[in-house]
Amino acid sequence: MQDSSRYHYGQTIRTFRRQRGWTQAKLARLWPGGEVGMRYVQDIEYGEKRIANPDTLRNLSALLNIPLWHFGLSEYDPFYPDALSQGRQLHEETLNTVECLIHQAWMSRSAALMHCAEKCSVQLNSLFLSFQRDLPPPFQFEQRYLKLLAQAIRLNAVTLVEQKKYEAARMAYQEMFQMAQQTNDPGVLALAMMSYGSELERDGRAREAVEWLEGARDNSFQASKHIAAFVHTYLARVYASRGDTLHFERAADTAYSLATGVSNYGEGTDFVFARLSSILAEQSWGYLQLKQPQKTLEMRDGISKQIERDGDRRLWAWIFLDWAKAYHMQREIEASVGMAREFLHQVHSMRSPHAVTQAHSFIAQVRSDGYADVPVVRDFLEELTLLRM
Repeated sequence: MQDSSRYHYGQTIRTFRRQRGWTQAKLARLWPGGEVGMRYVQDIEYGEKRIANPDTLRNLSALLNIPLWHFGLSEYDPFYPDALSQGRQLHEETLNTVECLIHQAWMSRSAALMHCAEKCSVQLNSLFLSFQRDLPPPFQFEQRYLKLLAQAIRLNAVTLVEQKKYEAARMAYQEMFQMAQQTNDPGVLALAMMSYGSELERDGRAREAVEWLEGARDNSFQASKHIAAFVHTYLARVYASRGDTLHFERAADTAYSLATGVSNYGEGTDFVFARLSSILAEQSWGYLQLKQPQKTLEMRDGISKQIERDGDRRLWAWIFLDWAKAYHMQREIEASVGMAREFLHQVHSMRSPHAVTQAHSFIAQVRSDGYADVPVVRDFLEELTLLRM
């Protein structure tokens, strides 16, 4: 067994003193608690004397820039909980990495690489579990940490939606909202309320959804234009769900105006990754809810060009479903099924159970409307069945 008595703190003190270019006499003059003799420093460095007081070790650590782990000490001192200095740089660098992972996850979703986005989420969850276990309380309550944790929870929620775990997604958004309340940041709070309200709308609870989205809107006025535009986009969506054309168009116009007023909308500022094409897509969907399919189809060329400019492969897949529904409303069944087939081909490679379910729901609606015996409908249903096998 290694003799632990061979190591003593004086060895570390001598090493870092020399790195700073200090003499033993200088260290003696600056010794924590008051000047000591040079002989005392020599005795410490050569192990003739030992330092038992942890406060002295901490003060030497600050004086000579010695990482506390060299003395077997933690950055967190329960007697002085706010004195976090040397570990802060590493903490900030770690949070920078967390923020990069969050950005990477959203960019992967935009590129329709859902498996990459999920890997990022798994890594983020692992990091935050480690943080919650190992970080001292001051780090866990600081604003930046809480904001990033809220964004990681948001990513968990969108992953749950892709997996058709809608109730779990709503619970995750509730958790995000609770985290946002701790930050007291209007931007984070607006995103949390918007996200939870959107899930309520998906669940058919349009009245509650409007209340949450209007709350998100009110908070967004104190945040950036990026967040305000994003929130108004989904506010327009829930107004459409309620059949409120006037407020739908006002919210959609506001979202578009705000987004076009900033040069880098959708590039991650304040964790907004939905670009201008996303605003147009929600407007397209809203017209379907309002039983105005012709307006959805009138937007087709413009939204196609915008999606191409934005490079959003995921949105490009989903927009075909809007067109399929619009043609169906106009009883153009062959065109409708053609769009639905393109939607299915696009989302199949995304490996999104939620998206594939939408294709099944669509064709079920077409069949229930009396088109079950139309050849293109039968062919598409057979294709869907084969994909399930």
